[in-house]
Amino acid sequence: MEKLDCGMKRTVGFRSSEQGNVLILTLVIAGALGLFLFYYLNLSRTQRNMLARSQAWNSALGIAESGVEEALAQLNPATPQPVIDRAANGWGQPSGGIYGPMSRALSSGSYSVEYTTDSCPVIYSTGYVAVASLAATLSRTLLVTTTNIPLFTVAMAAKYNINFNGNGVNTDSFNSANTNLSTGGLYDPAKTSTNGDIASSEGIINVNNGNVNGNVYLSPTGTNSISKNGTITGDVYYNFNADFGDVALPQTTWLPLAPLGVPSVINGVSYQYVITVSSGDYQVNNLTGNLYVGTNSDVRLLLTGNASPSNIRVAGPGTDAGHLVIYMAGPSFTLSGASTVDGGNAGNLNYFGTTNNTSINFSGNSSFTGTLYAPEAAFSLGGGGSSTYNVVGSVVANTISINGHFNFHYDENLLNAGPMKGYGADDWREL
Repeated sequence: MEKLDCGMKRTVGFRSSEQGNVLILTLVIAGALGLFLFYYLNLSRTQRNMLARSQAWNSALGIAESGVEEALAQLNPATPQPVIDRAANGWGQPSGGIYGPMSRALSSGSYSVEYTTDSCPVIYSTGYVAVASLAATLSRTLLVTTTNIPLFTVAMAAKYNINFNGNGVNTDSFNSANTNLSTGGLYDPAKTSTNGDIASSEGIINVNNGNVNGNVYLSPTGTNSISKNGTITGDVYYNFNADFGDVALPQTTWLPLAPLGVPSVINGVSYQYVITVSSGDYQVNNLTGNLYVGTNSDVRLLLTGNASPSNIRVAGPGTDAGHLVIYMAGPSFTLSGASTVDGGNAGNLNYFGTTNNTSINFSGNSSFTGTLYAPEAAFSLGGGGSSTYNVVGSVVANTISINGHFNFHYDENLLNAGPMKGYGADDWREL
């Protein structure tokens, strides 16, 4: 009988076991790689969606701001601030105290904007941006409260250069509505303040030997110079940024104003033009001689040619004072005498130069009480003298050049009772 060898081992099934282990390991590795790939792709998609959402979120705010800009443009059609037709440009009549909403489609989204009927409107603007990867539309809403911005905030301002040449150019301030800073509404050298500021948005300011009782405002690239006898009592700032908009003429019918056949003598002065009506819009081609506007008269005067009046007088104190607004559509205006406002309030005589008005000249011992806004005009002053009443009010021009002895007295009451530039944002927040 054959005996079995106890030393023999059976190896049946070992190869199959090893192959199974390799297969399981392969499956485990493949599964891990699959999970990693799934996680990576999901992370990539999440990041892509988050990026798209972030971009859309930021874009929605910018689009909402575009709506605010349209509303402000609707509320500020021209300089100075006119009587505004808030229903113009497709806005229509208000409903429930609201103008709008006005909707606009842009390449990157859309906005809907509306504003209230308040004297200082509140603007609501919502920007919308669609996010295709999220199948959603994101929106952001802004609430903007507005305020009326004064047109004249400094003694003098220019787009470009301001030059004080010679000696004796001075600036200071007073307030025709404050008895502590005026006498009977008139400038009083014993009651002055230090807000006689000057500003240039794009040029240089040469104070030279002048005296600025106030601050100097320049653009970030602007410069100023002071000679050894010059002074600036305030500070010099390099952050001035102002938009001097063009003047728009009122939409009205201008009646021709002819000189009197026989001049009228009022308080010893002979006037060729006399206006005493309660209100009216008049036009003169080439204005010369003297002009008188009576008490309780509210007059707008369009000058279409060169003008060289000798004297302009606006009569009356307090609430009885007359009011004259000059629109200069001709190239050149020269004042050789004086402009006088009996009540002392510079807001009662307003001069606005259109884009055609490129030159304004005050000559001799001329003086001016009022406001002057002519952003395209080179404003030059020559002469002056010992008078302390040379320029009372405020001036804005393209450039300002002063030769001689001139005093500028800014009337701080223009911040409240002067012409308004328009509506600006007072508070800006997201809802």
